Amino acid sequence: MHRIDANIILRYVLDDHEELSPRAADLIEKSTVAVSTEILCEVVYVLAGVYKVPRIEIRDTLKDLASHPSIEVLEEKVICHAAKTYADKNIDFVDALLLAHHQLHEDKVETFDKKLQAFLQAH
Repeated sequence: MHRIDANIILRYVLDDHEELSPRAADLIEKSTVAVSTEILCEVVYVLAGVYKVPRIEIRDTLKDLASHPSIEVLEEKVICHAAKTYADKNIDFVDALLLAHHQLHEDKVETFDKKLQAFLQAH
């Protein structure tokens, strides 16, 4: 199994580079790849910040990656739950991940972030 970085995922998802996008697709389609939560955080950050992709499209992209037969998304349930929260609420993706851990695994989350505290208390 190969671990891939955000650049490979971005080239695959965006299909925006004449040379690198086909290479990314070839790697993903012809082997099993693993994607960590940290890498997906970077993907969300770049899609939202650089490419101005709407939150709903980012949610759909993360769900598509998680359901792809060649991609093993580590912590898939947490990622999908966080993706939905990210699309539905005005919350950063990393905070959505913390909230997902809290909601799915009853993890205690400590934060000084008042907005995140409000979400945690509401759930």
